[in-house]
Amino acid sequence: MNIDARGMHFSDLNRVVRESSDPTVRIDHCVGQRYIAAGSEDRFVDIDGTPGNALGAYLNGSILRVAGNVQDATGDTMNAGTIVV
Repeated sequence: MNIDARGMHFSDLNRVVRESSDPTVRIDHCVGQRYIAAGSEDRFVDIDGTPGNALGAYLNGSILRVAGNVQDATGDTMNAGTIVV
């Protein structure tokens, strides 16, 4: 699934990611949306841009790849998984 996050509120973006039946999600134009993939498991999330705080909080085994910068609290309270920046 491909998501254009341009102008998207963080809660809307997270709802789309959470409700996707596709285990692979690509997010383009990410600018500050927070809590991306929080609590997720068995997903690959590919992010282009700069996600906001708490990226991967409570991550439970998913893989996140960021082509850009990350902010404070990346992987904070992460249980399992991988975050590549």
